[in-house]
Amino acid sequence: MNLVRRARAALLPAILAVASSAIFVRWAVTPHPGSATPLATAFWRGAIAGIAFLPLFLIPRFRQELLALPIRRFGIIFAATTIICLHQICFITSLSYTSIAASTFLTSTQPIFTAFFGSFLLKEKVSFRSWLLIIGAIIGMGLITLDRHVEGALLGNSLAVAAAILAALYSLAARKLRQSTPLIPFMFSVHVSGTIFLGVLVWISGVSLTGFTTQTWSALLLLALLPTFLGHSLLTFSVGYLPAFVVSSSLLGEPVGATLLGMMIFQDYPGIQTIAGAVVIVACILGIVMSKRDIPEPEPMRE
Repeated sequence: MNLVRRARAALLPAILAVASSAIFVRWAVTPHPGSATPLATAFWRGAIAGIAFLPLFLIPRFRQELLALPIRRFGIIFAATTIICLHQICFITSLSYTSIAASTFLTSTQPIFTAFFGSFLLKEKVSFRSWLLIIGAIIGMGLITLDRHVEGALLGNSLAVAAAILAALYSLAARKLRQSTPLIPFMFSVHVSGTIFLGVLVWISGVSLTGFTTQTWSALLLLALLPTFLGHSLLTFSVGYLPAFVVSSSLLGEPVGATLLGMMIFQDYPGIQTIAGAVVIVACILGIVMSKRDIPEPEPMRE
């Protein structure tokens, strides 16, 4: 199996893993004695995932790849990581103000912004048909964003849109960096950089990183290992061999799975307007993914 096929095959387990993200976040941040703040949740998510990578460096190949990275590369990865850290803060905070469905579907519009920015920054061609579908998806975003069936939803929905924009920018940066950075050292560097950046924000804000209940710690651990360590690593592998916005588009499975889980576990039912917007978004972005003209041959990556 060649690397492009492996990248496509990795998308399904990645989607299944990341679909659980909103559920673990909701468990961690739902206000109760011993719950975590959004900033603390983002910090532990990256820190635990970074620790999970350490045993891999007992393997000589991965250790040599890490030591071979130039210092300048670490600085560039750190700069890119600040973007994904801000994405996490926006996404996690949005779940405190709006429904799981609205938050995850709006965040899943990342490929809209990835295609837009990618057409200018990475010169990834987007067909006229796909631009029309992007406009349709934006209409779907508007339907969800303006759905006020949950109190405070406008703030939460706006944060989710901001999370989508930030994720798109990071996705494009990751694609460029992965052209010359092996997967394992790259992911480890991302989590270490994110932990340092978020640690500074924690120190400035005075947020507590301890005193959580067993339920909260369990949610943080699962959040770090399943959607972050496993899901995001598979996605980062895939984005090295497939166009950035195609990988992003595959994540439409995340909001569908997260919405169903939210309904079953939290009785968090989306409003009619949110459902309508979600249907429009899914239809439009699936149309983009299925447009073969928008899937150029990927550049070779290092592993």
